[in-house]
Amino acid sequence: MNYTFTAATHNDLPTIMNIYRSLIGQPGCTWSLDYPNEEIIAADIAEQALYMLKDGDAIIAVAAIIVVEEFNHLPFTIKKPCDLARIGVIQPMQGKGIGKLILHKVMAEAKKKGYGGVRLLVSKTNPTAISLYENNEFTRCGETFMFDIDWFCYQLAFD
Repeated sequence: MNYTFTAATHNDLPTIMNIYRSLIGQPGCTWSLDYPNEEIIAADIAEQALYMLKDGDAIIAVAAIIVVEEFNHLPFTIKKPCDLARIGVIQPMQGKGIGKLILHKVMAEAKKKGYGGVRLLVSKTNPTAISLYENNEFTRCGETFMFDIDWFCYQLAFD
């Protein structure tokens, strides 16, 4: 397949919101109608922190590279980290390696931007995401309870 990886623009916001909404209720998904919301996605786009994977003109996956100061007290050890957030793959493309592909693309982008590695929280009830990160060299480095959810903490330092 010939997928393209690019930063999202304001014109992509409605489609991206539809993708996030379509994933609510999937096993392990912690999202709701309140999160992620349009304000958060617009801010990600304005900061050039939201990326998408496209198949032709269709957006098939999205992910954000942000810095979440609220995570600084957690057991992460990476120097100059960024945080992977709001990674999602449209339902018809799930199970086809698209999550792994966008994960590798956003990690390459984070490295290009000078970050020392990626950290993230994944819901303890999301076996698909846990498998994605563990199969791609992320290390579980702790647990936390935030935002009324139990999370595993994962990180991957760049070489």
